[in-house]
Amino acid sequence: MFRSLFVLFLLLLTFQALAQSEDSLVYVYGNAATSKANSYILTGKIIDKDTQEPIEGVGIYVDGVYKGINSDRFGTYIVTLSPGNHKVSFRQVAKIPVITSVTIYENAVLSLSMIDKSFELDGVVVMSDEPDKNVRNPITGVTKLTTRELKAIPAFLGEADIFKGLQLLPGVSSVGEGTSGINVRGAKTDQNLLLMDEALVLSSNHALGFLSAFNTDVTETFTLYKGNLPSTYGGRAGSALDIKMRDGDFEDWSGQVGIGSSNGRLLLEGPIVTDKVSVIVGGRLSNVNWLLNQARDFDIQNSELNFYDIYGGVSWKLATGHTLEANTLLTGDYFKFSEEFGYDWANRVSSLKYKGILSENISLDALFADGNFDNSFFDPEGIDAAEVTNGMRYQQGKIQATWANEKLALNFGTEGIYYQGKEERLRPFDEDSSVEPDLVPKERGLELAAFAGLEVEIGPKTGLVAGLRYSNYRQLGPDSVYRYRENAPLTEGNILGADFITSGAIQTYLGFEPRFSLRQNLNELTSVKLSYSRLFQYIQSVSNTFGPTPIDLWQLSTTYIPPQRSDSFSLGIFRNSKGNEWEFAVDGFYRITQNQVEYRDFAQVFLNPHMETELVFGEGKAYGAEFLIKKNMGVVTGWLAYTYSRSFFRSSSPFEEEQINFGEWYPSNFDKPHEVNFILSKKMYPRGLFNVSVNYATGRPVNAVNASYVLGGLVVPEYSLRNEYRIPDYFRVDVSYTFEKVFSKKGDSLNLSIYNLLGRRNAYSVFWQKDGDSQQLRPYRLAILGSIFPSITYSIQFGGGEDD
Repeated sequence: MFRSLFVLFLLLLTFQALAQSEDSLVYVYGNAATSKANSYILTGKIIDKDTQEPIEGVGIYVDGVYKGINSDRFGTYIVTLSPGNHKVSFRQVAKIPVITSVTIYENAVLSLSMIDKSFELDGVVVMSDEPDKNVRNPITGVTKLTTRELKAIPAFLGEADIFKGLQLLPGVSSVGEGTSGINVRGAKTDQNLLLMDEALVLSSNHALGFLSAFNTDVTETFTLYKGNLPSTYGGRAGSALDIKMRDGDFEDWSGQVGIGSSNGRLLLEGPIVTDKVSVIVGGRLSNVNWLLNQARDFDIQNSELNFYDIYGGVSWKLATGHTLEANTLLTGDYFKFSEEFGYDWANRVSSLKYKGILSENISLDALFADGNFDNSFFDPEGIDAAEVTNGMRYQQGKIQATWANEKLALNFGTEGIYYQGKEERLRPFDEDSSVEPDLVPKERGLELAAFAGLEVEIGPKTGLVAGLRYSNYRQLGPDSVYRYRENAPLTEGNILGADFITSGAIQTYLGFEPRFSLRQNLNELTSVKLSYSRLFQYIQSVSNTFGPTPIDLWQLSTTYIPPQRSDSFSLGIFRNSKGNEWEFAVDGFYRITQNQVEYRDFAQVFLNPHMETELVFGEGKAYGAEFLIKKNMGVVTGWLAYTYSRSFFRSSSPFEEEQINFGEWYPSNFDKPHEVNFILSKKMYPRGLFNVSVNYATGRPVNAVNASYVLGGLVVPEYSLRNEYRIPDYFRVDVSYTFEKVFSKKGDSLNLSIYNLLGRRNAYSVFWQKDGDSQQLRPYRLAILGSIFPSITYSIQFGGGEDD
């Protein structure tokens, strides 16, 4: 009987698939006799047949040609067709394609449902909106992940994390565990533009960089532009990461509760007005202090780590084709290491966004955002106990319009950001402290930009994306501008005086930023892409450590701190196997950066009214190649990625005080020549998913002690040139297993993860100290996560309709 039922089940699936076979769905709208227009609009909504939820990212193909049109987050699509008969196909990687025959002589609405290709768990599939978009997309260096794909990757403490997931892709790395942000193609962390639904985000990390501040329960997709940025993006000299947040359910109320080794999670979503207004609220609260209490070291036992994040979003369908979205992200962290030091930082980003289709060919997007970032570090012990606070406030406005037809899309718009640096304040930590309060004012600035771009299919095998951005930055008063001795280095000793400017523009920088990316298909499965882009950066993170920390300063461009300018080139070849089951890619890149910032030895960056005296300016260059082999479909999925990447810096000043390594090229802090990432995901029947990831990387550059000598009873070290040596290479293996529908048919999951399976003591840094009673300084390895970290996370869903 079981076999008979199984055969019947297969027959039903076969019948359902055949029902959507070639030209099996026929639609006729209007008739030729009454047709008067040269083109008509076909629109509609695409939903999942089982869940009745809208499907985003469905590619629309007309007569076998992808039109560059995808369904939006509401499942809505709109395409322009000439009168007559067309074969219109709807394709999405996880769904069975729907092929229709459409005869159209009037504007029409065609709504469809799609079904999954199988009822198995999805593996780790890193794919774009269409199976062959990596070949067809004219922009090179674009990587897109969905939240579903991200959650399948083994993660630290069982928590899916965007930055940890991106670091397993080619061209993306980090300086080391315990540092925030990512390095993309040899760029500094602050050279990455981070956006939440196009709203600027300045701080994005929890737990000193071990986790990002974005809860994957409320995120939808992550798009990383590694090389060529569309002209709509600017303000950074490296890359752009656009994080799309999820809308709440417009039909039913539902939620999710999760508890894990690092935090507890709660999600609630549903309609305020059915199919009109929806809301989504998600939050996380840390519970990691019990892990610190298990440590053998007394200082770690006496440490404290707390964090939280809350996201709220409201989506309002004003009318057909018009939506209004409002959202806010709140994050906060507190870390104290024993009684020695601590950090405290918080971030808020709020935005209001309108998106509308004004006519058959024209759409309009408008955004207003407000952000606030506060941070502090403190020393809680002794008579020198003190706290230093600083931060940044900013407002952002952006408006852009798009005109598009079947072969050409034009977009243009303007953007402005007003920055208000917060005063740096030094306060005594408690009443027993003898520290005197101090205050240093910070700068204000206004960044304006106008942009225009086009995307055109020149022919069936050639696509072009080109754009031009014009940016203008002004440092605004009030501020003190120091005067320095002529033909002398910018040092505190060369200050002659200061001019206080109360208002108006103190310094202005401007420039054009051209970009283009060209795709040439060699055949249906292979394409070659070439790109170039110029970017300006008017704000940067200032730190005197090798890696970014949560309390680094955001420094605006001033009279003596010019903006960074980068020129990036990329050339790659991309190929898919027949059926798009496999992807192969080789992508080379080269970037040169002017006015890149480094720091003098022992730089004093906090409470410094003349920051330029601690900085070194020069030229940066980065080059390399990315190699990717990826399996997209089947029981076993995953990828193998190898990146060869070099990153160098050379100071440009003729003065010795403003030089590093005598003005010669040297490896930057994020120069890691070799990195290999292997990801494998295997579906386990009936409801399991096994994942393993392997990561190897060259150790980062570091200063070292070449020799030491005794002077007056003290051991004095003699250091090498900057970044002359390297810490040991990095190697880590992670595994995880996910059980679906463990106790609830509604939808629950149990994730078991082991981070650093081999317990390898990967070096975070290397320090030197005396070996016992000898007078020799010897190197010691500092490992942040030098042991196995197992974790367990359980999540359960509720609401949202009847149980299965």
